[in-house]
Amino acid sequence: MTPFLRNLSALLIAALATGAAASLVQTQIVLTEVMQLGVPVAASLRWLSAAEDLARYGPVSLVMAFLVLLPALSCAHWLARRVSATARLPLLMIAAVVGMGTAFWLMRSVIPMPALAGTRTLSGYALMTLTGVLGAAVFHWLTRRTANRPAPQWQYAALVFACLAIPTSSFIAMLPPADPRPPSMPAEHLQVQTIASGLNRPWSVAVLPDGRLLVTEMGGRLLSVAVKGVVQPVAMNDVPPVLHSGGIIGLMEVAVDPDFERNQTLFLSMGYGEPDANGTRLVRARLVDNRLEDIRVLFSSSPKPGLGNNGGRIAFLADGTLVLTVGDGNTRREEAQNPGNHLGTVVRLDRDGRVPSDNPLVNRPGAAPQVYSLGHRNAQGIAVDPANNELYVTEHGPRGGDEINRVVPAGNYGWPLVTRGIDYPFASVSPFRQLPGFEDPVLVWTPSIAPAGLAIYRGAAFPEWQGDMLVPALKERSLRRVIREQGKIVGQQLLLSDRNERVRDVKVGPDGLIYVLTDGPNGSLLRLAPVGRPG
Repeated sequence: MTPFLRNLSALLIAALATGAAASLVQTQIVLTEVMQLGVPVAASLRWLSAAEDLARYGPVSLVMAFLVLLPALSCAHWLARRVSATARLPLLMIAAVVGMGTAFWLMRSVIPMPALAGTRTLSGYALMTLTGVLGAAVFHWLTRRTANRPAPQWQYAALVFACLAIPTSSFIAMLPPADPRPPSMPAEHLQVQTIASGLNRPWSVAVLPDGRLLVTEMGGRLLSVAVKGVVQPVAMNDVPPVLHSGGIIGLMEVAVDPDFERNQTLFLSMGYGEPDANGTRLVRARLVDNRLEDIRVLFSSSPKPGLGNNGGRIAFLADGTLVLTVGDGNTRREEAQNPGNHLGTVVRLDRDGRVPSDNPLVNRPGAAPQVYSLGHRNAQGIAVDPANNELYVTEHGPRGGDEINRVVPAGNYGWPLVTRGIDYPFASVSPFRQLPGFEDPVLVWTPSIAPAGLAIYRGAAFPEWQGDMLVPALKERSLRRVIREQGKIVGQQLLLSDRNERVRDVKVGPDGLIYVLTDGPNGSLLRLAPVGRPG
């Protein structure tokens, strides 16, 4: 038992050293990126950020390093015994670097979102990978020393316990505090009718003036749903090719022109390009006898290198112009702070695709003239409050930090300089929660609920809901009602949580009834009405 505990303790200490080194490298890369965006970071804040990451991301890095170093160092140790004892340390170092490099490569390749800021560039990837050298050296030194001077079994057991207990405790202590879960509306207090089912990854629903509904499926279909639920595909023969990948990118929004009864015009958003160079496209068409005609591409966003974070929601401002959300640069998230492209922005166009002369950045040298606001991560909800014409978006944070923002012209919403969220493996995105010159969110959710849409209720069917925000939540599997009084948020409530389904979109019909799309390969279109209202 003693040799096993001796080697296990040595491996855990080596993994601890590797994990700590990777955490420190990761933190410094992030802080360097922050400073390159023009925000100074004081030395005291650098130390504090490094300590925070060591306590919260360090344990995650420890686990990954242990899982990598266990087979890598075992193989190197076995090979050294058959080659030469003097080759042991170089073999251990090579094996550790190859193992860490493979692990980071798998994270970059498999996870749809950037797993770690430190691995998004070749130089950062190399530095993170080289942390395996330290682990190999520590393991080599410890195993040689303990072989020459063996310790009692209880000391090795204590080392194993400390290497597990201390990181686990620090990780738990540093987890972001979770918001309290709002109360759920009892199912019997809401009438829920299924209008259509069996929808394949539906993304958007729109209500036509005659009561028909339009639904997009990410694979590229536009469906017309009659009042009684009969579903028919809309012919889209001349629509440009749609870049589709599972539930990540594809055909997204369908929005009805405010003058639809006169011009039969629709607007569609969709993915375009290739997986390593793709963006969000805006298309206009006319709906004639269940087919699209006069199809025209109005706008194509700056391309980004990854498939995630596409935005894609459309709304119409009071002056007749339209706004479209565009996701950030994914693996180049700093592009959300670059006004010279469309990544991480809300863009504003007229309904012919032209740039309005009063766009806030239209006269700024080097800026993309379509940009209306910037610093967004992935806004997948957008709505105008018809009572005061204020524009709001909901946007996905990373791990925590989902937001509702009130959008103002030329407003900068901070991503990735200012955020309440952290990266998916629990590393810091930025040390800043607020900064002068950046707009503060109206509401923040931690943990993430994954807000996928937004509607502001102004209708007759639910008179007590006037001005409330309705937010479909994918991760939380609910429809959130954000309760407002005189524009101020005073509470929240969960709707449809008893169904345990991911909720993708929500729209309010002219009659005040609420239309909801559930997500996935077997999604549904639901209609919400007050209890007792005839179906």
